Amino acid sequence: MRFDLNNCTIRLARPSDTADLEAIARTIWDGTDYLPRIMDRWISEPWFFVCVYEGKVIACIKLSLFPDNVLWIEGLRVHRRFQGKGIATLLNRHIFRFATELKARNPELAFEFCTYYKNAESLHMTEKMGFRIVKRFYQLDKRGVKHTKESEIVTDYDMSLFKAYPDYLPLGWQAVHNTASSLDFIKSRATVFRTPRSTYLLAGVGEKNITFLQPPVQDLKVELPYFQSFFGSRRKYGIVLPPGFNEYLPQLLKLGFYFWEEEHEIAKCMVIGRKD
Repeated sequence: MRFDLNNCTIRLARPSDTADLEAIARTIWDGTDYLPRIMDRWISEPWFFVCVYEGKVIACIKLSLFPDNVLWIEGLRVHRRFQGKGIATLLNRHIFRFATELKARNPELAFEFCTYYKNAESLHMTEKMGFRIVKRFYQLDKRGVKHTKESEIVTDYDMSLFKAYPDYLPLGWQAVHNTASSLDFIKSRATVFRTPRSTYLLAGVGEKNITFLQPPVQDLKVELPYFQSFFGSRRKYGIVLPPGFNEYLPQLLKLGFYFWEEEHEIAKCMVIGRKD
């Protein structure tokens, strides 16, 4: 039977949707999508929407309230079988209408999201909705090393720790404003850790990344076992750096860090979009 977009309905996610959401995740990123690890929490929170077609959940999208009056849009997923049929546009329009209703009650709200810088479809779609790119970050991956070392977990800190990120602080593929109102949110979602040479932040939804809070140390190789301890021996992981650290990219590439899909290209991998 031919697919009919008009037969799709959008509603809030339910606990009974988990099997369908897991089926969607198996078709994303070769089955490594973080959605199964986060969906129970998202279902328990407000504003996790799914698209239903013929009784099956075939897509989803999440809206969250972040500090400093930010409505954060994330988690857009469409089952591979139904991609290219207008479902992503349908979900984006629904979430945008819903967010606009919230903004009507609180005019200070703004809409933000993060995506891969080559996600042309998402960027084009959101640009038509009035979004603009306001920030870019470097995101690189690293194949794991064998040895691990325990670092010191830091809990007593304030926003001055994040001076390398004067406006947006990346928490994996999320981001918050560098304002005092974000501190409790950061402490609830991220881990700050210290090695003998530097301080870092570990954060992310499902798949965690290490954010460099200071420029990479000269002999960064000695830091790798500390990074590895959060992921397990030989497990791959990602790091995030601000544009101001671009002079250190050759050092990172020489050490074996690489850009997703582009091992030999220096590129900005994460972009933050915003609509006021």
